[in-house]
Amino acid sequence: MVPSTPESNDPVAVVIDESPIGQLHWRIFLICAAIMSLDGFDLGLLGFVVPAMAADWSLPPSSFAFALSASLIGVAFGSTIAGLMGDRLGRRAALLWMFVIGAVGSLLTALCTDLTTLSICRFITGFGMGGAIPNVIALVTEFAPKRRRSFLVVLVYSMAALGSVGASVIAGPLIAHAGWQSMFVVGGVLPLLVGVLAFFALPESVKFLIASGRQPQTAAELLQRLSGRAAEDPALLRALQAPLPTTSQATAAASSSRLLFAGWLRWATPLLWIAFIGTQALVFFNSSWMPTLLRESGFPLEVAIQATGLFHFGSVFGGLVTSWLASRYSLSRLLALLYLLATLSLLALGAEVTSVTAAYLLAFCVGFGVVGASFCLGAFASSCYADTVRARGVGWGLGIGRIGSISSPLLGGAALAAGYTVDSIISTLAVPAAICCIVMLLITRLQPTPKP
Repeated sequence: MVPSTPESNDPVAVVIDESPIGQLHWRIFLICAAIMSLDGFDLGLLGFVVPAMAADWSLPPSSFAFALSASLIGVAFGSTIAGLMGDRLGRRAALLWMFVIGAVGSLLTALCTDLTTLSICRFITGFGMGGAIPNVIALVTEFAPKRRRSFLVVLVYSMAALGSVGASVIAGPLIAHAGWQSMFVVGGVLPLLVGVLAFFALPESVKFLIASGRQPQTAAELLQRLSGRAAEDPALLRALQAPLPTTSQATAAASSSRLLFAGWLRWATPLLWIAFIGTQALVFFNSSWMPTLLRESGFPLEVAIQATGLFHFGSVFGGLVTSWLASRYSLSRLLALLYLLATLSLLALGAEVTSVTAAYLLAFCVGFGVVGASFCLGAFASSCYADTVRARGVGWGLGIGRIGSISSPLLGGAALAAGYTVDSIISTLAVPAAICCIVMLLITRLQPTPKP
């Protein structure tokens, strides 16, 4: 179920929604999936490299704490700014610029010799890679037919988890043979290669081209290729001949952030921001502290590491399963169920679990629920906003959500230092999961009924 937006009766949207998924669609989706995979690869890279860098620089691993957070701070700024750029300049242009900035940041990281320059380069990497995300989501949303939109957006978004898994697989052997610098070289060269491919093969959003009045011939050719309709098809002609907004109207639409709070979004947008903050807090807290917390609760180190691996495997599996479910069920209700699963799993994991099997199963369920929800949340937010502010709406949500990702690892460390029990810390994590569940139930009540 997709919320009703001002585009519901748009003749361009009608043609795209009725289009069969063809070769051009798959080209766009595969390129966007590759971008998201490399995004996940680069943003998770430093965590795998810190042990080798710490040994090389003769520093304790704890001294890299700010550098680890710098990329997340960069993501917060990048996703917010790039969302605005995507609505003003175009999704493709903003995406390419940001992706190249992220790649350059990764290459520069390979040259770092101290913590200050490392933090600066990680900020640049996060800024660029974070800025790519809202525009990838906007592009996939605007090219995908309505009947497959949720599935494709969630599937493409979930490829970030695959990139993180890929980094974990190659980090050990690559660092052993070529040094820690090689990981950042790979993290820079691969995005540049994909960026060149995207420059030649990734088109601009048809909706953006038509709404902005730019490149009308290109827009007409793209819409015809997407739909498979003949040039004289009445529906295609109606879409191409629909009256364009005046320059002043287009400028006002592109510059007015008030549209993020128009109508039902007056309440839905702040609620979405709460969900973004809670979700990212849960994702990054568990990623950062699950091995330590399980070890402190009495499990052997090997079990703690394996359980954390199952958390990440659950996130990948959750992305694949939720992408399949997203095209069959209301995204807001699906999100509520995922947050409920995360809430119950965290409560159970914090209830003095002693069974290794139970710890494995619950860690898997936490990853499935928490990270699966994070993939669906971006897709749902994208569906809530009109074309003119879609990249901005998603970008602002992701940017504000970084409050959770930046603060949660710090709060975890503070709670351990203050002497709180491991069980109480894990159980407390159920609170933001429950709040996110309630938020999605409220949004479900606010959500307008889709127009036929």
